[in-house]
Amino acid sequence: MKNQDPKLKQLPKVAVLRLSAIGDVVLCASMVLNLVKSREFEVSWITTNQTKELLGEIDGVEFIIVPKPKNVRTFLECRDILKNREFDCLLLAQASFSAHFVTMNVRSKRKIGFDPSRSRDLHRFFINECIGEKEEHFVDAYFNFAASIKLKKPDLVDWGGLFMNDDEGSLGNLNLPEGKHIMAVHPCSSKSERNWTIVSYANVIDHAKAMGIEVILTGGGGSGEIAFNRQIMAMCKNTPINLVGQVTLSELPYLMRKVDVLVAPDTGVVHIARAVGTPVVGLYAVANPVLTGPYKAVGYSINKYHDALDIYCAIDKTSFHQRVHNSKAMELITVDEVTDKIDMIIKKLSLN
Repeated sequence: MKNQDPKLKQLPKVAVLRLSAIGDVVLCASMVLNLVKSREFEVSWITTNQTKELLGEIDGVEFIIVPKPKNVRTFLECRDILKNREFDCLLLAQASFSAHFVTMNVRSKRKIGFDPSRSRDLHRFFINECIGEKEEHFVDAYFNFAASIKLKKPDLVDWGGLFMNDDEGSLGNLNLPEGKHIMAVHPCSSKSERNWTIVSYANVIDHAKAMGIEVILTGGGGSGEIAFNRQIMAMCKNTPINLVGQVTLSELPYLMRKVDVLVAPDTGVVHIARAVGTPVVGLYAVANPVLTGPYKAVGYSINKYHDALDIYCAIDKTSFHQRVHNSKAMELITVDEVTDKIDMIIKKLSLN
C-alpha cells in the first residue's frame, strides 16, 4: 500500500529491509511503526509475502514484496521489482545471505547495517554504515537503526497500529470455549533443540486442565510439527483442543489476543503474543531471553540459559549472542517451574 499523503513525497525515502521469519518481522515492526508515526519519512518495507500475510496493511507503509532469493531466477525477479526505485537510506535490518542478495538490487545513498559483533554472511560488504555495538534485545537493536537517522526511541515501545483488522477471519469457526480461561501451548520452534520435552508439555497441560483452564495446541502444518503435537496429545490425561495447522498466519495474532496465557519456547509466536498484550511463559535454555525473549515482559519466563551455558558450552560462555546447541539443554526447565508461572498469571487474571 503506497503512501497517499502528497506531503510525504517531499520527505526522505527510507527503506527497511527485513525478510521473514515471523518473530523477527514482529520485533522489527515496532520500529517501522515509529518511523511512520514520526511523519518525518516516506517509509517502504522490502520483505516477503509471509510478512505481509502476518502483518496485513500498515497505514503509512508501502510494502515492496520480493521473492526470497534462492537462485538466479529469483535474484533477477528482485532486480526487476527494485530497478526503478531509489532511496535516501536503506536500513538493512538483517544479516543473512538472502537479505544481502536483495540488497544488491537496492539503490540507496546510505546503507546502514549491524555492527561487527552482530554481522554474519559478509554483512559488512553490503553496507556503508553500521549501528553501534551493544548487548541488547533485538527490539532495541532495530530502534538503533532508527536512531542512526536521527529518530529518537519512544519512552514506551509498543505495537500500536498492528493487527487492527475487525474481521478475525474464521476464528469464529474454531468454537473456542466461552467463560473459561484459555491457555495456548505452542510447543515447536523452528529448530528442534529449542523444544521442550513431550512429557513435560503433557504434564503442564494436565495441570492447567485440572485447574479448569481450557488448553489449545497451536502450530504449523508441517508433518514434523503435527507428529510432535500428536505425541503430546496422546500423553495427556485430559486432551487439549488441537488447532495445529488450522489457524492461518493472518489469524494467529487475533487468536493470541483471545487467549489468557501462552506457553512456548523461543519462537516467533512469543513475539506475536507480546505485541497483542498476552502474558507469555517463555521457555529459554538454548537462547538468551534478554536477547530474544518477550520484550520487557520476561517476568513469567523460565530462564535456564546461563545454566545451559555452564553445562553444555566449553567456549564462549560470556558471549551475549551465544546459542546452546544441545538437545538436552531444554530439559533443565522443570514442570513445576512452568506450572508455578501459569498459576501466578491465572491468579492475577482472576483478581482483576
